Amino acid sequence: MRLFDMHCDTLYECENGGHRLLENNLQIDLTRGLRFEKWAQVFAVWMPDTIRGEAAREQCRLMLETAHNKAVDNRLFKIVYDQSDLEHALDNRLCAAILAVEGGSALAGRLDTLNLMAELGVKIITLTWNGSNELGHGCLSGCEDGLTEFGINAVKEMERLNIIPDVSHLNQAGFWDVMKYTNGRIIASHSVSENICSHPRNLTDQQFCAIRDRGGLVGLNLCKEHLGEQTFECLERHFEHYLTLGGEKTVAFGCDFDGTDIPPEWGGIQVMEKIYEYFRRKNYEETLIDRLFFGNCYDFFHSALTSERSMV
Repeated sequence: MRLFDMHCDTLYECENGGHRLLENNLQIDLTRGLRFEKWAQVFAVWMPDTIRGEAAREQCRLMLETAHNKAVDNRLFKIVYDQSDLEHALDNRLCAAILAVEGGSALAGRLDTLNLMAELGVKIITLTWNGSNELGHGCLSGCEDGLTEFGINAVKEMERLNIIPDVSHLNQAGFWDVMKYTNGRIIASHSVSENICSHPRNLTDQQFCAIRDRGGLVGLNLCKEHLGEQTFECLERHFEHYLTLGGEKTVAFGCDFDGTDIPPEWGGIQVMEKIYEYFRRKNYEETLIDRLFFGNCYDFFHSALTSERSMV
Protein backbone atom coordinates (compact mmCIF):
# COMPACT_ATOMS: atom_id res chain seq x y z
CA MET A 1 0.00 0.00 0.00
CA ARG A 2 0.95 3.67 -0.43
CA LEU A 3 0.68 6.20 2.38
CA PHE A 4 0.65 10.01 2.37
CA ASP A 5 -0.01 11.39 5.85
CA MET A 6 -0.54 15.09 6.59
CA HIS A 7 0.52 15.42 10.21
CA CYS A 8 2.91 14.04 12.80
CA ASP A 9 4.88 15.54 15.70
CA THR A 10 7.78 13.12 15.39
CA LEU A 11 10.48 15.75 14.76
CA TYR A 12 9.61 17.48 18.03
CA GLU A 13 9.62 14.20 19.96
CA CYS A 14 12.93 13.13 18.40
CA GLU A 15 14.60 16.41 19.26
CA ASN A 16 13.28 16.66 22.80
CA GLY A 17 13.69 13.00 23.68
CA GLY A 18 16.99 12.34 21.97
CA HIS A 19 15.49 9.74 19.63
CA ARG A 20 16.90 8.70 16.27
CA LEU A 21 14.66 9.23 13.27
CA LEU A 22 15.96 6.08 11.60
CA GLU A 23 14.71 3.75 14.33
CA ASN A 24 13.07 4.49 17.68
CA ASN A 25 10.30 3.50 20.07
CA LEU A 26 8.06 6.42 19.03
CA GLN A 27 5.09 6.05 16.70
CA ILE A 28 7.04 6.87 13.53
CA ASP A 29 10.53 6.06 12.34
CA LEU A 30 12.03 5.69 8.89
CA THR A 31 12.49 1.94 9.23
CA ARG A 32 8.78 1.30 9.68
CA GLY A 33 7.52 3.99 7.32
CA LEU A 34 9.62 2.85 4.41
CA ARG A 35 8.02 -0.59 4.50
CA PHE A 36 5.18 0.98 2.55
CA GLU A 37 5.38 0.88 -1.22
CA LYS A 38 5.55 4.70 -1.24
CA TRP A 39 5.56 7.03 1.77
CA ALA A 40 5.16 10.78 2.02
CA GLN A 41 4.90 12.38 5.45
CA VAL A 42 4.24 15.92 6.64
CA PHE A 43 6.52 16.52 9.63
CA ALA A 44 5.29 19.38 11.82
CA VAL A 45 7.44 21.44 14.16
CA TRP A 46 5.09 21.78 17.13
CA MET A 47 5.03 25.09 19.02
CA PRO A 48 3.67 24.68 22.57
CA ASP A 49 1.39 27.41 23.89
CA THR A 50 3.88 28.00 26.69
CA ILE A 51 6.45 29.69 24.44
CA ARG A 52 6.04 33.01 22.66
CA GLY A 53 7.96 35.86 21.04
CA GLU A 54 11.56 35.57 19.92
CA ALA A 55 12.00 32.40 21.99
CA ALA A 56 9.35 30.71 19.84
CA ARG A 57 10.92 31.94 16.62
CA GLU A 58 14.36 30.70 17.65
CA GLN A 59 13.09 27.30 18.79
CA CYS A 60 11.29 26.82 15.49
CA ARG A 61 14.35 27.86 13.47
CA LEU A 62 16.59 25.45 15.34
CA MET A 63 14.17 22.56 14.88
CA LEU A 64 13.83 23.23 11.17
CA GLU A 65 17.59 23.28 10.83
CA THR A 66 17.72 20.02 12.77
CA ALA A 67 15.33 18.54 10.22
CA HIS A 68 17.77 19.46 7.46
CA ASN A 69 20.60 17.90 9.44
CA LYS A 70 18.58 14.71 9.73
CA ALA A 71 18.11 14.74 5.96
CA VAL A 72 21.89 14.80 5.60
CA ASP A 73 22.41 12.10 8.23
CA ASN A 74 19.60 9.86 6.94
CA ARG A 75 19.81 9.53 3.18
CA LEU A 76 16.37 7.87 3.32
CA PHE A 77 14.78 11.18 4.41
CA LYS A 78 14.35 13.79 1.66
CA ILE A 79 12.94 17.24 2.38
CA VAL A 80 10.54 18.20 -0.38
CA TYR A 81 10.71 21.68 -1.89
CA ASP A 82 9.02 21.09 -5.24
CA GLN A 83 7.33 18.56 -7.49
CA SER A 84 10.57 17.01 -8.67
CA ASP A 85 11.67 16.38 -5.07
CA LEU A 86 8.35 14.68 -4.33
CA GLU A 87 8.56 12.46 -7.40
CA HIS A 88 12.24 11.61 -6.83
CA ALA A 89 11.65 10.57 -3.22
CA LEU A 90 8.61 8.44 -4.00
CA ASP A 91 10.20 6.81 -7.05
CA ASN A 92 13.34 5.90 -5.08
CA ARG A 93 11.70 4.54 -1.90
CA LEU A 94 12.71 7.52 0.21
CA CYS A 95 10.58 9.26 2.80
CA ALA A 96 9.17 12.31 1.02
CA ALA A 97 9.26 14.73 3.95
CA ILE A 98 7.18 17.90 3.77
CA LEU A 99 7.93 20.40 6.54
CA ALA A 100 5.21 22.21 8.48
CA VAL A 101 5.01 24.44 11.54
CA GLU A 102 2.23 23.80 14.04
CA GLY A 103 1.59 27.16 15.67
CA GLY A 104 1.92 30.65 14.22
CA SER A 105 3.60 31.77 17.44
CA ALA A 106 6.79 30.75 15.60
CA LEU A 107 6.51 33.98 13.58
CA ALA A 108 6.99 36.03 16.77
CA GLY A 109 4.74 38.68 15.29
CA ARG A 110 7.18 39.28 12.39
CA LEU A 111 6.15 38.86 8.77
CA ASP A 112 9.80 38.52 7.73
CA THR A 113 9.91 35.20 9.58
CA LEU A 114 7.83 33.77 6.74
CA ASN A 115 10.73 34.32 4.35
CA LEU A 116 13.01 32.36 6.68
CA MET A 117 10.48 29.56 6.88
CA ALA A 118 10.12 29.43 3.10
CA GLU A 119 13.91 29.21 2.75
CA LEU A 120 13.92 26.30 5.21
CA GLY A 121 11.30 24.43 3.20
CA VAL A 122 8.17 25.07 5.25
CA LYS A 123 5.11 24.41 3.09
CA ILE A 124 2.35 24.49 5.73
CA ILE A 125 1.67 26.58 8.83
CA THR A 126 -1.02 25.58 11.31
CA LEU A 127 -2.06 29.08 12.35
CA THR A 128 -2.65 28.34 16.03
CA TRP A 129 -2.42 25.49 18.44
CA ASN A 130 -5.17 25.34 21.08
CA GLY A 131 -4.46 28.74 22.66
CA SER A 132 -4.10 32.28 21.33
CA ASN A 133 -1.05 33.73 19.60
CA GLU A 134 -0.17 36.80 17.53
CA LEU A 135 -2.22 35.55 14.54
CA GLY A 136 -5.45 34.53 16.22
CA HIS A 137 -7.10 32.18 18.65
CA GLY A 138 -7.22 28.42 19.01
CA CYS A 139 -10.40 26.45 19.47
CA LEU A 140 -9.72 25.95 23.19
CA SER A 141 -8.61 29.53 23.90
CA GLY A 142 -12.01 30.67 25.11
CA CYS A 143 -11.77 33.67 22.75
CA GLU A 144 -14.34 34.03 19.97
CA ASP A 145 -12.51 36.78 18.06
CA GLY A 146 -11.23 36.17 14.55
CA LEU A 147 -7.74 36.70 13.15
CA THR A 148 -5.77 39.65 14.43
CA GLU A 149 -4.61 42.35 12.03
CA PHE A 150 -1.23 40.66 12.04
CA GLY A 151 -2.89 37.31 11.36
CA ILE A 152 -4.71 38.73 8.34
CA ASN A 153 -1.47 40.14 6.96
CA ALA A 154 0.29 36.85 7.70
CA VAL A 155 -2.16 34.66 5.76
CA LYS A 156 -1.98 37.07 2.81
CA GLU A 157 1.82 36.88 2.86
CA MET A 158 1.70 33.09 3.20
CA GLU A 159 -0.41 32.96 0.06
CA ARG A 160 2.17 35.06 -1.78
CA LEU A 161 4.94 32.72 -0.63
CA ASN A 162 2.95 29.58 -1.46
CA ILE A 163 2.77 28.46 2.19
CA ILE A 164 -0.51 26.66 2.83
CA PRO A 165 -2.68 27.76 5.79
CA ASP A 166 -3.69 24.89 8.04
CA VAL A 167 -6.88 25.59 10.03
CA SER A 168 -6.73 22.62 12.39
CA HIS A 169 -6.87 23.96 15.99
CA LEU A 170 -8.18 27.37 14.84
CA ASN A 171 -11.42 28.74 16.31
CA GLN A 172 -14.53 29.25 14.17
CA ALA A 173 -14.16 33.01 13.66
CA GLY A 174 -10.53 32.58 12.67
CA PHE A 175 -11.47 29.87 10.19
CA TRP A 176 -13.95 32.10 8.41
CA ASP A 177 -11.46 34.97 8.39
CA VAL A 178 -8.99 32.72 6.57
CA MET A 179 -11.69 32.03 4.02
CA LYS A 180 -12.43 35.77 3.74
CA TYR A 181 -8.88 37.06 3.39
CA THR A 182 -7.32 34.37 1.19
CA ASN A 183 -8.22 32.95 -2.21
CA GLY A 184 -6.07 29.81 -2.40
CA ARG A 185 -6.48 26.32 -1.10
CA ILE A 186 -6.40 25.57 2.60
CA ILE A 187 -6.15 22.39 4.61
CA ALA A 188 -7.26 21.05 7.96
CA SER A 189 -4.38 18.64 8.34
CA HIS A 190 -5.76 16.60 11.25
CA SER A 191 -9.45 17.24 11.91
CA VAL A 192 -12.40 14.84 12.04
CA SER A 193 -16.13 15.61 11.94
CA GLU A 194 -18.07 17.55 14.56
CA ASN A 195 -21.23 15.90 13.24
CA ILE A 196 -19.97 12.50 14.41
CA CYS A 197 -18.27 13.68 17.63
CA SER A 198 -19.03 17.08 19.14
CA HIS A 199 -15.65 18.56 20.08
CA PRO A 200 -14.26 22.10 19.55
CA ARG A 201 -11.35 20.66 17.54
CA ASN A 202 -13.61 19.02 14.99
CA LEU A 203 -14.91 20.54 11.74
CA THR A 204 -18.53 21.46 11.16
CA ASP A 205 -20.12 20.37 7.91
CA GLN A 206 -20.00 24.00 6.73
CA GLN A 207 -16.26 24.17 7.35
CA PHE A 208 -15.61 20.89 5.58
CA CYS A 209 -17.60 21.99 2.56
CA ALA A 210 -15.77 25.34 2.44
CA ILE A 211 -12.43 23.50 2.35
CA ARG A 212 -13.80 21.09 -0.27
CA ASP A 213 -14.97 23.95 -2.46
CA ARG A 214 -11.48 25.51 -2.34
CA GLY A 215 -9.91 22.25 -3.53
CA GLY A 216 -8.35 21.69 -0.11
CA LEU A 217 -7.78 18.67 2.08
CA VAL A 218 -9.04 17.40 5.44
CA GLY A 219 -7.03 14.75 7.27
CA LEU A 220 -8.60 12.14 9.54
CA ASN A 221 -6.74 11.94 12.84
CA LEU A 222 -6.53 9.10 15.36
CA CYS A 223 -7.11 11.10 18.56
CA LYS A 224 -9.57 9.36 20.88
CA GLU A 225 -11.29 12.48 22.21
CA HIS A 226 -11.83 13.77 18.67
CA LEU A 227 -13.03 10.48 17.21
CA GLY A 228 -15.35 9.65 20.10
CA GLU A 229 -14.11 6.07 20.16
CA GLN A 230 -10.61 5.04 19.17
CA THR A 231 -11.68 2.20 16.90
CA PHE A 232 -11.47 1.49 13.19
CA GLU A 233 -15.28 1.47 13.12
CA CYS A 234 -15.48 4.99 14.52
CA LEU A 235 -12.79 6.22 12.13
CA GLU A 236 -14.90 4.82 9.32
CA ARG A 237 -17.95 6.74 10.57
CA HIS A 238 -16.06 10.03 10.22
CA PHE A 239 -14.86 8.98 6.77
CA GLU A 240 -18.37 7.98 5.69
CA HIS A 241 -19.81 11.27 6.86
CA TYR A 242 -17.23 13.24 4.89
CA LEU A 243 -18.16 11.15 1.85
CA THR A 244 -21.81 12.17 2.24
CA LEU A 245 -20.59 15.77 1.91
CA GLY A 246 -18.95 15.03 -1.43
CA GLY A 247 -15.51 14.59 0.10
CA GLU A 248 -14.14 11.70 -1.93
CA LYS A 249 -11.39 13.99 -3.31
CA THR A 250 -11.01 15.99 -0.08
CA VAL A 251 -10.59 13.51 2.75
CA ALA A 252 -7.18 12.05 3.54
CA PHE A 253 -5.17 11.11 6.63
CA GLY A 254 -3.44 13.37 9.13
CA CYS A 255 -3.02 10.81 11.86
CA ASP A 256 -1.20 13.00 14.42
CA PHE A 257 1.34 10.26 15.17
CA ASP A 258 3.58 11.19 18.11
CA GLY A 259 1.09 13.92 18.93
CA THR A 260 -1.67 11.77 20.37
CA ASP A 261 -1.90 8.57 22.39
CA ILE A 262 -2.98 5.44 20.56
CA PRO A 263 -3.69 1.92 21.84
CA PRO A 264 -0.47 -0.01 22.53
CA GLU A 265 -1.53 -2.78 20.15
CA TRP A 266 -1.63 -0.26 17.30
CA GLY A 267 2.08 0.38 17.82
CA GLY A 268 2.48 3.34 15.50
CA ILE A 269 2.53 4.01 11.78
CA GLN A 270 2.41 0.28 11.07
CA VAL A 271 -1.27 0.29 12.13
CA MET A 272 -2.08 1.96 8.82
CA GLU A 273 -1.70 -1.42 7.10
CA LYS A 274 -4.42 -2.83 9.38
CA ILE A 275 -6.66 0.18 8.77
CA TYR A 276 -6.11 -0.24 5.03
CA GLU A 277 -7.12 -3.90 5.21
CA TYR A 278 -10.14 -2.96 7.33
CA PHE A 279 -11.39 -0.62 4.60
CA ARG A 280 -10.74 -3.27 1.95
CA ARG A 281 -12.85 -5.78 3.90
CA LYS A 282 -15.67 -3.24 3.99
CA ASN A 283 -15.79 -3.41 0.20
CA TYR A 284 -14.88 0.18 -0.61
CA GLU A 285 -13.60 0.56 -4.15
CA GLU A 286 -9.83 0.26 -4.40
CA THR A 287 -9.61 3.63 -6.12
CA LEU A 288 -11.43 5.31 -3.22
CA ILE A 289 -9.22 3.63 -0.62
CA ASP A 290 -6.10 4.67 -2.50
CA ARG A 291 -7.40 8.24 -2.65
CA LEU A 292 -7.89 8.23 1.12
CA PHE A 293 -4.47 6.77 1.93
CA PHE A 294 -2.41 8.43 -0.79
CA GLY A 295 -3.97 9.84 -3.95
CA ASN A 296 -5.78 12.90 -2.66
CA CYS A 297 -2.70 14.16 -0.85
CA TYR A 298 -0.45 13.36 -3.79
CA ASP A 299 -2.66 15.24 -6.25
CA PHE A 300 -2.96 18.23 -3.92
CA PHE A 301 0.71 18.58 -3.07
CA HIS A 302 1.94 17.76 -6.56
CA SER A 303 -0.04 20.78 -7.69
CA ALA A 304 0.79 22.98 -4.69
CA LEU A 305 4.58 22.43 -4.72
CA THR A 306 5.26 24.86 -7.51
CA SER A 307 7.73 27.23 -5.87
CA GLU A 308 11.36 27.06 -6.86
CA ARG A 309 13.87 25.55 -4.49
CA SER A 310 15.36 27.96 -1.94
CA MET A 311 18.90 27.63 -0.68
CA VAL A 312 19.30 26.99 3.04
